[in-house]
Amino acid sequence: MFSKLILLATLYTSQFIPTTFFIQALPVFMRQQKMSLNVIGFLALLILPSGLKFLWSPLIDRYRLGKLGHYRGWIICFQLLLALTMFTTAFLDIQNNLNALLICMFLASLFSSSQDIATDALAVNILESQERGLGNAIQAGGNVFGAVLGGGVMLILLEKMGWRYSLITMSMFMLINLIPILLYQEEVTIKLQNSGFFRSYFQPFMSFFSRPNTLPWIFILLLYMTGESVTSILIRPLLVDRGLSLSDIGWILGIVSYSARIFSALIAGLLIVKIGQKKSLILFGIIAAFTTLLYIIPAIGVSSLVVLYAVCILVNITQSMAYTALLSAMMGKSDRATAATDYTIQVSVMFLGAIAATVLSGMLATTKGYTFTFITSAAVSLLSVFLIIKKSGVSS
Repeated sequence: MFSKLILLATLYTSQFIPTTFFIQALPVFMRQQKMSLNVIGFLALLILPSGLKFLWSPLIDRYRLGKLGHYRGWIICFQLLLALTMFTTAFLDIQNNLNALLICMFLASLFSSSQDIATDALAVNILESQERGLGNAIQAGGNVFGAVLGGGVMLILLEKMGWRYSLITMSMFMLINLIPILLYQEEVTIKLQNSGFFRSYFQPFMSFFSRPNTLPWIFILLLYMTGESVTSILIRPLLVDRGLSLSDIGWILGIVSYSARIFSALIAGLLIVKIGQKKSLILFGIIAAFTTLLYIIPAIGVSSLVVLYAVCILVNITQSMAYTALLSAMMGKSDRATAATDYTIQVSVMFLGAIAATVLSGMLATTKGYTFTFITSAAVSLLSVFLIIKKSGVSS
C-alpha cells in the first residue's frame, strides 16, 4: 500500500506543477500590469485540453507503448514531453514573444492532461476499494503539493532567481519525479479488444452514459466545484488589488494555504472511509460553499495579513475536503476495464464546468464586483449538493 501511495503522490504532484504555474502565477503578473479581470478570466481557455481530454482517453485505454507497459508507458512519455516543454519555455523572451509563451502554456496543459488520463487509470486499477479513500486523499494532496510548488514556490523563485532559472529548476524536478514510475513494474490486466477501431472507440462512451443516474451525475460534476473554480482565480487579482506583493501572495496562497489543503485532504480521505461517499459529498460540499463566502472579507477592503491568512487557510481546507470527496465518488463510478475513459469523462466534465465558471466570473466580477460573484458561486455549489441529496446514484 505504501509504495502505491508514493508512486501516485509523485505522479499527481509533477503533472500538476506546470499548469498551476501558468494559471496561478500568470494572473498575478497580469494584474500587476493593470490588465482587466475580463482578460484574466479568459486564461482558463488555455486549459481547454483538461476539459476535452475524454476525446482521446479511449486511445490510452486501448493502446500500449511497446514494452514500457500500458498506462506506465503513456505516463513516462507525457512526463518527458512536459519536462521538455518547461525547459524550452525557460529560454523564451516572454516580454516580446507572448504568442510563443501561450503555445507553450497550451502544450503544457495538453501533456499534463494526457498524463492525468493514464495516471487516473493506473490509480483505479492498483487501488482496492478499501484503499480508495486514502488513495484519493493522496491524489488530491499530490495535486495540492504540485500547486504549492507551481503556484507558491515558483512565484518566490521568480522574484529571487528570474524566469529562466526558475523554469529550469521546475523541469529538473519533474525529471527526478520520474524515478518511482521507472522503477514500478505494471501488471497489465486489460486485454485489447479485437473489434474495429470506431466500435472500440465509442463503446466505452456508450457504456458509461448508459448507466443509471449518469445525466444527474454529469450535472453535479459541472456545478459542484464552482465555488472553488471561481475563487481560486479571482482571489489572486483581489490580493493584488489589496496591495500584496508577489512573495506575500506566494506564501499566503501557494505555500501556507495549499499546505493546509494537503493535510485536510488526508483527513477527508479517512472520513470518507468512515461515513461513506455520499454523506461526505453532501457534508463537505455544504461546508465548502459557505466558507467560500469568507472571501467577501478581502473583497470589502480588509487587507490585514493575519485576517487574510486565516480566511485563505479556512477556505482552502474546506474546498480540499470537498474535492477529495468528489474524486472518491468519481473513482467509484469508473470500471477497471475502461478506467481511463470512465474517469476522464468525469474529470473533463468537471474541468469544462470550471472553465465556464472562470470565464463568466471574470465578466461578472468586472460588472458586479467581487462580492456578488463570490455569493453567486457559493449558491451554484449548493445547488449541486441539493442534486446529490435528491438523485446522484452515489453509493452510501
